[in-house]
Amino acid sequence: MIRLRRSVLSVPGSSEKMMNKAVALPADEIMLDLEDGVALEEKEEARTKIIRYFMDYDWGGRVRAYRINGLDTPFAYRDIIDVVEQAGGNIDVIVVPKVEKAGDIQFVDTLLAQIELKLGLHKPIGLEASIETAMGMLNVKEIAFASPRLEALVFGIADYGASLTMPSGGISGHGDGEEQYPGHRWHFPLSRMVMAAKAAGLAAIDAPFGDFKDLEGLKRSCQIAASLGYDGKWAIHPAQLEIVNEAFTPSAEDINQARRILQAYKEAKTAGAGATSLDGKMVDGGSIRLAQVTFEQARRLGLVEESE
Repeated sequence: MIRLRRSVLSVPGSSEKMMNKAVALPADEIMLDLEDGVALEEKEEARTKIIRYFMDYDWGGRVRAYRINGLDTPFAYRDIIDVVEQAGGNIDVIVVPKVEKAGDIQFVDTLLAQIELKLGLHKPIGLEASIETAMGMLNVKEIAFASPRLEALVFGIADYGASLTMPSGGISGHGDGEEQYPGHRWHFPLSRMVMAAKAAGLAAIDAPFGDFKDLEGLKRSCQIAASLGYDGKWAIHPAQLEIVNEAFTPSAEDINQARRILQAYKEAKTAGAGATSLDGKMVDGGSIRLAQVTFEQARRLGLVEESE
């Protein structure tokens, strides 16, 4: 995983007040939104505001991201050209909404390559693809391998549900109408998307939990996503960040177990053994890879010594 994304805070690009507060919040990634969070008549002004934000603010090591408008709108190309030409050196990631085919990501990749060449930018800007429609979910495997710029897939729950004409109670996010189905009605798309993401070596980011006052519901939603292999979750309110971060942070028990697995593997390799076991259980390739991911995340969070 290229960057830490336990929590991704969505901030409307039209609200200077909310953007000013964002840099003091414990989000791993701040995503300035030019799409759903901005009214049509404010699109161009919001562009100017986020350019200034990228240029003038210290993000404190957070992932610096913004979401463009959909590629089927008259705003997307200017969202890319205007913002990147003026603030490209300060941008880590662009979020592309409603991605339906690999060509959508490849188009943005090509346009970015031209701008970077013109500006002499040596650090490529990364991409996140938001999977929000039935067509996007159908093509998610091809999307995941569409570009070396791609760093993460994001589940866009509200538009995905709408594209399938799923009943909604009007809440945009997890927790909406889930009592209508005898089980977890988002299990299939969540599983399909995370499988594609991990096959391509990408991060997988879950949709937000809609009711920001229901912290227990948020905790359950995070636990489900984490158990499926997700690396983080979008947040729509600062009150959600602490719970989201905790849910996607390895526990002390997880870190210690990963340490023991890697040590057992190292000792077996030194001894020339082809396999080993720990606590009576086989240590195989899958358990070693999972231990490596867990330990690397713990290292980036400062939970283990750099020398380990």
